[in-house]
Amino acid sequence: MTYSVALCGLTARDSRLLEIVINRANSGRHTFHASQAENASSPRVAIVDASSPLSLEMYQSLRQRCPNLLAVTISDHGMAGDTRYRIERKSLFLQVMRVLEDLAEHEFTGTKVSSHPTLTAQQTQTASSLAAATDSAFVAGKAGQPQPLSALVVDDSLTVREQMRMALERLGIACDQADSAEAAMQLLQHNSYNLAFLDVVMPGTDGYELCRKIKHNSYTRLMPVLMLTSRSSPFDRARGALSGCDSYLTKPITWDTFSQAVDKALMKHFRNDRAQMIARGYRT
Repeated sequence: MTYSVALCGLTARDSRLLEIVINRANSGRHTFHASQAENASSPRVAIVDASSPLSLEMYQSLRQRCPNLLAVTISDHGMAGDTRYRIERKSLFLQVMRVLEDLAEHEFTGTKVSSHPTLTAQQTQTASSLAAATDSAFVAGKAGQPQPLSALVVDDSLTVREQMRMALERLGIACDQADSAEAAMQLLQHNSYNLAFLDVVMPGTDGYELCRKIKHNSYTRLMPVLMLTSRSSPFDRARGALSGCDSYLTKPITWDTFSQAVDKALMKHFRNDRAQMIARGYRT
């Protein structure tokens, strides 16, 4: 029997690599098929990132549709989650098939087995090579501490990027920078962010088109996007709305306007859970 596995709001890279590991595995007893959460047909298992509000939101949405859905939880320390099926982030690709096999034996077939069933040689080789290739993607930080808030700033002006970085640091938010839409898409392939700031006018792909790409990607569509522009006409604001942006900031931006826009975007993203924002380093 094939069990459907929903990947809930993971980074594009982790989702792609998990699909390779899970969909190519052949244990001889259980078969699993992994896909994005919104494309999973009647999933039995969800793989959830405990540090990602997007991931948790997608999981809760799936639970409403599939009440018997079971979660495999990823976290930095491997202790998060309300089930026994937990994976430490740095061991994700090595452990995922072991945990899925264990889950299937305990929950679906009723057979009690070791929590560390044996991997096939092919599974071990594939998982080991992928784990080695993803060392640089591990999340820094001490075990037990929530992942800090982070933002992506996309602007072709170094001055603006540095001003945004300093403003975000004042709010306790880490910042990655990109000078073009193409560079931003590369960062989004490897990282998850709590919000993004996009300059409208940039060489090559402009901010509106980048926003559309973000909002049409199932991995990033729930990330708040704030447009940065010196244009404030109704036409420009309509273009921003049509691209799917969450807010529109007109340069030059005052501190009050900036901090209020960030606060509103994060409160929406975290479903008004300010305590979680503060736990992850947010300052007002």
